[in-house]
Amino acid sequence: MILHIISKKKIMKLVFDRIYSKIAIYKKRIRVLITFFPPWPLISVLMPVYNTKPEILRRSIESVLNQKYLRWELCIVDDGSTDVNVINILEYYVQKSSRIKLLCKKNNEGIAATINKAAQMAKGKFIGVLDHDDELEPDTLLEYANFIIHHPDADCIYCDEDKIDKHGKFCDAWYKSDWNPDLALSFNYVMHFAVYRQKLFKLIGGVRELCEGSQDYDLLLRFSEITDRIYHISKILYHWRMGESSTALKPETKPEIFEKGLWALNDALRRRGISGVAVHAPDAWLGVYRVNRSIVKSLSCSIIVSYRGSDNGLFRLMESIRKNIKSFACEIIICPDSYYDMKSLNFINKYNNVKIIKTEESMSIPKTYNVGAEDATGDILFFVDDSIELVSKESYTCLLEHIQRDEVGAVGGKVYYNNKLIEHAGIIFGPFNIMGYAHRATPDDPGYVGLKNMIGNYSAVMGLGMMTRKSVFDTMGGFDEKFERAYWDADYCLRLRDKKYLITYTPYAKLIHNIPVKLLEEMVIEPDAFLFREKWQHIIDNDPFFNINFTRKLENFTWERTHEN
Repeated sequence: MILHIISKKKIMKLVFDRIYSKIAIYKKRIRVLITFFPPWPLISVLMPVYNTKPEILRRSIESVLNQKYLRWELCIVDDGSTDVNVINILEYYVQKSSRIKLLCKKNNEGIAATINKAAQMAKGKFIGVLDHDDELEPDTLLEYANFIIHHPDADCIYCDEDKIDKHGKFCDAWYKSDWNPDLALSFNYVMHFAVYRQKLFKLIGGVRELCEGSQDYDLLLRFSEITDRIYHISKILYHWRMGESSTALKPETKPEIFEKGLWALNDALRRRGISGVAVHAPDAWLGVYRVNRSIVKSLSCSIIVSYRGSDNGLFRLMESIRKNIKSFACEIIICPDSYYDMKSLNFINKYNNVKIIKTEESMSIPKTYNVGAEDATGDILFFVDDSIELVSKESYTCLLEHIQRDEVGAVGGKVYYNNKLIEHAGIIFGPFNIMGYAHRATPDDPGYVGLKNMIGNYSAVMGLGMMTRKSVFDTMGGFDEKFERAYWDADYCLRLRDKKYLITYTPYAKLIHNIPVKLLEEMVIEPDAFLFREKWQHIIDNDPFFNINFTRKLENFTWERTHEN
């Protein structure tokens, strides 16, 4: 009898599980079918085609047909292909799906003209270009449509991507920053798959044929001048094929593309009224640029030095200032802790414009800097201590060229340990459940996708070597002295971010921090860390400039899980 009851229960459970699974399947199907109707947006995928390898072309088109989202159209324009197989494949797919539109041109006009013709065919509110040899994830358009529903103000959306190698395997995952205006002036980090609001795409005249090959970069630059509602989906939704002639595999095969990109960038500087010139970045990959901004504002500087008892260190700092900064451009305010005696530092007398502020009490670093700032007369505050050393004239001028910008609240440079490993290339939030220094304790190489050597925006920069305007510093109330030992610089930058200021990192301002490499366990300092987490946990959990897919155990932009076939 007992066995009979048990078996009956098992049977009932199996029946229930079967019914539940069927309901789940139908609920999923209904959910997908609903997306076929408004207010879910129609998304137009534009595909310029020219003599694509048949099998690769099929895979590209099938990646659209296999989308879980249903409100899409595929606008294909053949740019005068001479391979009859290509035309046959395209005509086959037009017959297969009513959502595929096809235009075949007799003559080859180039990719820019072809994209514009595809855009003219499009009916969707949003359009995005799928290269004829690349592929979309099955969830791609569903992710984009869902994002548009929840962010109806979005004008441009982009995603993370990876590459397809010659064996058809996914590799080289590229996890991107959220919208990063300074990084966008360093290289086209947005790349694929950027979806634009069609109304604005038409407003700026589509892509420009004179930027053939770099038309996507030129489009991004012009588009970002009319809107800042640019969003990022932190998922790999696009697969870029590494063809034999593709820049994904060998950028050097098409150097003219990067010349067009440089021209587009300089044209953007002209339109934006930025005094300066963009050049190919030195010691960097093709497609990475450096914007050299002219110093257009006559700004005086107060260098505020926290003296912590290192006579040799202070001498090194003062000598580096003397060699690399014109004395008439700055004043030097030395703030010694009352614990230290300055009388033995006779060498200070040989420097011009030096002021020593003596206090009656031992002070924390943020309080020391606040006291020095109160006495400062310069337009700019430059924070250093007796362990910092300027490497060259650019250590100062490259910070100055960014802090003169009204939209920038603070700027920091590339800081090295005394063994030449990098200590700081921007602050990232999340590592060690609080924060870390980007690329800390790594060699001076380009790093992840070249970020070490690119001007870009971060949520914060390190306080030692930080430059900010005095008017901004005073308005913000200086550094928060509750953070006595750590995080006062990060807190200041995050408060600036709340006021919509940019925080900029420039690799061209190089400084040496004469300390040994710190161990990982030294990076979290209590009780300041507890206070910081209470205030900024939402940024620690989701730093817009440090992709959520990166591991929080390291600071070198690596990830724990890769995208696999």
